[in-house]
Amino acid sequence: MADLLVVEEEVPLDEEDSSIVIAGAGLGVSMVWWAHWKAAKRRALEVSICRVRAEQGDMKAQYKLGAMYYFGRGVPRDYGEAVRWYRKAAEQGYAAAQFNLGLMYHDGNGVPQHHAEAVNWYRKAAEQGDPKAESALGYAYSSGEGIPLDEAEGFRWYRKAAERGYALAEQALGFMYAEGQGVPQNDTQAVAWYRKAAEQGDAGAQQSLGYMYVKGRGVPKDYDEGARWYRKAAEQGDVRARKSLEALGSRARPPAGTRYFELSMALLAFSIGLWFLWSSLGFLLRGRTFRDWRLVAGTLFGLDLLAYSGLSLYAFAQDVRFCAYPDAFHLAKWVVVAAAVVLGLVVITDKRKPTRAAS
Repeated sequence: MADLLVVEEEVPLDEEDSSIVIAGAGLGVSMVWWAHWKAAKRRALEVSICRVRAEQGDMKAQYKLGAMYYFGRGVPRDYGEAVRWYRKAAEQGYAAAQFNLGLMYHDGNGVPQHHAEAVNWYRKAAEQGDPKAESALGYAYSSGEGIPLDEAEGFRWYRKAAERGYALAEQALGFMYAEGQGVPQNDTQAVAWYRKAAEQGDAGAQQSLGYMYVKGRGVPKDYDEGARWYRKAAEQGDVRARKSLEALGSRARPPAGTRYFELSMALLAFSIGLWFLWSSLGFLLRGRTFRDWRLVAGTLFGLDLLAYSGLSLYAFAQDVRFCAYPDAFHLAKWVVVAAAVVLGLVVITDKRKPTRAAS
């Protein structure tokens, strides 16, 4: 049967139509009112047609009328009426109505909340191959909600829905493989199912896939790829993904040019740090004390630069940035510049200081 909800085709405006619209801008308020009146009239007609067919026993019309009452489309929102019409269609074996009636019992909308009755209707729809109902039944078994807990049975129903391409079930299947619930733990399978759901745009699966990449579970550790999936989920408003992305910070791999620049800075810092410490040791051997500002400066800069270079070299070897705070990372680079300036001042001061004549 054709869809009962009639939608008029949108006809693009040509140049002549556009000029008419612009010329008639002063009539905007009247046009808006007319458009609303026309839409309301069309919705009322759709409800009337749907009601006539529903009262004649058309189960698809009964389901659609239930949806109209549930969402308040063309009629005032009324969960009780939604349940009544969903039930009529469900009792005739209409799977979508059976699933929706199960949801009404699960949420307690229009009927007293009753998880066992929700499971009963989920099962009727799931046995007809409805993927949403299969997934809902999988959740019921996995959580023990309205039915005795049975993770293996939950996995079985989730897998039925996932094999039909239902994203929520694919995500749930990935979680069960990752945690070893109802099935032996298998990170590779978890990643595979998370990826299927993530590629359909499921934010939860995208966040979970990002986590697997960051932790190196089931895939080689890759902060860049983890950040990419976190970002996709965060753009859909996933709070966990946003927090994970912030926590990941600058550990994501920088561009190759930046990495080799940081390597060169680390090697420069290492060599200058050694020079400062060697010079400080020379000052001490020549009888200088730590009252000499050059000795203090040389020692402190030397230690700082060695620490900076060591961390930078470790970061390069691990293919990450060691610092979770980019501002501090850049500040450390300026310390290298400052150390070079102090090095120059020490050299100049030593050259200008007159040597003592032998007695």
